Amino acid sequence: MIHKIIVLAAFWCLLTSQVVYAQKKVYSLEEVCQKTLRQYPSLASKKYQIEQRELDRDFIKKERLPEVNFQGQQSYGSYQGVPGAFFPLAGIYNTSGGDKDLNGKNNAVSNLYTSAVLQWNFVQFGRIRTKLDIADVAIQLSKMALTQEELRLQTAVARQYFTILRSTAFLSINTADAKRLEDLFDLSKAQANAGLRPGADTLLVKSNYYQIKGQVNEQQAILETAGMHLAALIGEDANSFAIDASLFNATKTFTESPSTDSLNNHPYLQYLKATILYANASLEAVKRLPYPSAGLLAGTGIRGSGINSSGIANSSFSEPWKSNTSGYLIGVGVTWNFSSLYQNKVKQKMAEKEIQSAKADYEEANLQLKTSYNTAVSRWKQQRARLIDAHTALEASQQAYDLYVIRYENGLINLIELLQLQKTLQDAEINYVTATGAYWDELINQSESAGNLSLLLSQINP
Repeated sequence: MIHKIIVLAAFWCLLTSQVVYAQKKVYSLEEVCQKTLRQYPSLASKKYQIEQRELDRDFIKKERLPEVNFQGQQSYGSYQGVPGAFFPLAGIYNTSGGDKDLNGKNNAVSNLYTSAVLQWNFVQFGRIRTKLDIADVAIQLSKMALTQEELRLQTAVARQYFTILRSTAFLSINTADAKRLEDLFDLSKAQANAGLRPGADTLLVKSNYYQIKGQVNEQQAILETAGMHLAALIGEDANSFAIDASLFNATKTFTESPSTDSLNNHPYLQYLKATILYANASLEAVKRLPYPSAGLLAGTGIRGSGINSSGIANSSFSEPWKSNTSGYLIGVGVTWNFSSLYQNKVKQKMAEKEIQSAKADYEEANLQLKTSYNTAVSRWKQQRARLIDAHTALEASQQAYDLYVIRYENGLINLIELLQLQKTLQDAEINYVTATGAYWDELINQSESAGNLSLLLSQINP
């Protein structure tokens, strides 16, 4: 009788839904976790961030290549210009001088300036290398953020999964209570018609019956809501799948506490470790800032004018291409920001404080996770003992109720006494399901604190 009302009744909603939706896929907890990790949008966002960091690293590598600038300009204006040989810089446009007469004539000519300049800073005293180190750690940070998000989603899936199981069990209890009251109503009505019981008994049973019906509707709403939340996580319609309710079995308790080798591999701790590495790499980059940069400079250019070698001014736009001069330059340049020599000390102190802050965050998180895990293990042990007691109480209540139903049928007790016994049985059922749900909740808390859902899955499939 116990297994009929509790263990088998826990499958009632699942079995009836499978009759209506014959094509439903039944998912285990591991399957819904895998489906969530394959499609949830937040994971795609984290993966794109990793790809972005990898592109940043590739971009930094290209800073080792020389920089080439080209400038071209053809203008029309007065021919008297500023004398001197030079290469125009990229983005700077040169203009000719004032308008003056030549042989009594006021002439304007076309001018041509074009140049190409190469700059290659081949000596930067390790600045590119430190930038690459920072980029590598940034990639590691993004990967740890992805792992954290995976753990968060797996934990959320597990909580929603067991919320559905708990709601299903509560719904089964309410349904069983309604069935008991319905049978009791038929019995009271038959006895009242035979003159063996007062008619008020029938009304009392009817009142209790509709109260339970209201609870059935409430639990059905909770179950549907939890199903929608889980459907959003796995990316399917709530009516297209069902879940495996077999693991929500109160008799499946474990005598040994789950253990974990180390909490140091928790994704959050790994993320904070990467944060410390990032701060150290940033400090090394700051130390390199005061050093100078040495590079190769090379350039070539063409300068033309509308005045040809004979001194004749020609306003044609093509004339500068006929009357031009070209040149080149090559050399080595050094750039050194002397002000950074005294500014860098403050920057280094700022970077060191950032390292200290990152280390303190790691120590705090490590302490909190250990405390959270140990607390979850302690609560799990208590819930295990509670679950065993709740199961024993349920069996006793069920046996007592079955005996007192027989006594009621034989007229040895009245309806009020039987309803009180039924309330005791209902409380025992609720306590049983609540203890079972709390038992699994603490396993989820342990897995979350340990940073690995395999701890929970190993208890489901030992």
